[in-house]
Amino acid sequence: MRESLRPRGEALRSAARRIAVRRAEEPETPMVQIITEAARHFDLSPSEEQMLLSDLLSGSEESPHAQV
Repeated sequence: MRESLRPRGEALRSAARRIAVRRAEEPETPMVQIITEAARHFDLSPSEEQMLLSDLLSGSEESPHAQV
């Protein structure tokens, strides 16, 4: 099924599932890379990608806003 025919929000849910699986399988891969690749694969909007980045990276060492 093409992403453009998916119900609203399904691409975001699919991306989240893919991120979780990939993170478990490849913990050494930077989370930013995993999120960016999933966003491209599922054709997420910039705001959806930003939401994933802020939600999944908040407080992590990979976050650009994390305090060191």
